[in-house]
Amino acid sequence: MKDSIKVKRRAFSVVPDDILADARLSWRARVLLAWMLGRSENFDLRIHHIRKVFRISEQQWVKARKEMQAVGYFHQERIRGEKGRLQWVNCVTETPEPPSPQKPPNGKPSDS
Repeated sequence: MKDSIKVKRRAFSVVPDDILADARLSWRARVLLAWMLGRSENFDLRIHHIRKVFRISEQQWVKARKEMQAVGYFHQERIRGEKGRLQWVNCVTETPEPPSPQKPPNGKPSDS
């Protein structure tokens, strides 16, 4: 018989101080970002789950998401998934990255 130890503990997050002190984000956006970054990589993070956990409306989520996107912590990309369906791929990072360039409404690159 092998000896094994099962560890039971509450989930916790370690968040870099610069994220918590990033004045470019509202308090709501900082808390949401800190919580999301505290999930493990294999955690299946869903927007409706985030909204449920924090009891925020769709409008509150969109506002916080836009703040995180403007600073570079949150990125969205539309890809063509299985059976040709378009789907959003969301990514959150602890190191801000410049936002990806947006395509103009007509889908053609600008000449500037």
